Amino acid sequence: MDKNIILIGMPGTYKSSAGKLAAKKADMLFYDSDALFTERFGSVSDFFARYGEDLFRIEEGKILYELSLKKGAVIATGGGAVLNPVCMGALKKSGTVIELTATDETLMQRLSEDKSRPLIKGDTQKSIAALRLARADLYLRYADKRVCTDNLTSAAVADLICKTI
Repeated sequence: MDKNIILIGMPGTYKSSAGKLAAKKADMLFYDSDALFTERFGSVSDFFARYGEDLFRIEEGKILYELSLKKGAVIATGGGAVLNPVCMGALKKSGTVIELTATDETLMQRLSEDKSRPLIKGDTQKSIAALRLARADLYLRYADKRVCTDNLTSAAVADLICKTI
C-alpha cells in the first residue's frame, strides 16, 4: 500500500499507541510526529516552556511536511497538527485521514495524571473543553473517516483502524 493512514484527534485518543499497533498489524511503517519532535528537540513540554507554542508549531510543521512525503505508513500526529493547514493539506493528499475521537469524560480519565502535555494543565476538564472548542471544526474538516475510542483499548482501536483501510 502506497497510501498513508494519518491519525488526527484530541490528545488521549490513542493516536500513538493504536497507530503503532495498527501499523504492525497492517505491515506498514509507523511514524509519530511527537516522538520525532522529541528525538530532535527534547520533550515537547520543555520546548513549550522555553520557546513557546509558536516556535513549536513551526518545528512541528516541518516534521509533518516530511511525514507527508512518506509512502505506506501510519502517521500519528500531535493533537494540534490540524492547526497547520499547509501540512494538513499535504498529509491529506498522501492518504486517508482518520480522526480518533473520545468524549471529554474518557479524555479526563486518560489524561488526568499526564503532566507531559503542555496544553493540558491545571484544570484538566477546562483544558480539554478549550482544546475541543478550538479544534473540533478542524478535525471534522480534515477527517475522511472517524473512529470512536471510548471504552476501547488501544489494541481494539488499532483493529478498527485496520478495518477502515
